[in-house]
Amino acid sequence: MRAIRQTALALLTALFIQLLALSILLLLLMWPGLSALPRRHDYTEALALNWDISLPQSGACVYERDSGPSFHGDGERYHVLEYPACTALSYALPWQSPPSGAALEEAKALLESLAVPLEERPAFALCRWYTQRGRGDSRNCLYLFTNASATRLYVLESFF
Repeated sequence: MRAIRQTALALLTALFIQLLALSILLLLLMWPGLSALPRRHDYTEALALNWDISLPQSGACVYERDSGPSFHGDGERYHVLEYPACTALSYALPWQSPPSGAALEEAKALLESLAVPLEERPAFALCRWYTQRGRGDSRNCLYLFTNASATRLYVLESFF
């Protein structure tokens, strides 16, 4: 009787190991397909995390550029987000008149350093804008520009 129990236990253990190995193999085979499933990501989520500002969810990101990978997360980022007409974007922040002065020159210099094509840049004279400095490091800055109809949001970030 003892031999039968040991044999049954050995068979169950072997079966369990085979099922576990098969499950791991299936998971590894399915992983690329599962990771390719569309996942809704909106850059306004990143803005909320990085800058503690709340913006309406955008329709799409139509252009993006950054200064490349960085171990510390520093660098420059630029995104152009598209919004449907009549969204709450117009009221989301205390927008200012068209940018001018040193802030405008700094934003233009950042766009130049990222080599953003002219057609992907905001028409500054027709934009309203909002800027914010980083709480932890005042060298970090955010520039947001919106076109007159508030259907495009131009996001320019610089992290140190």
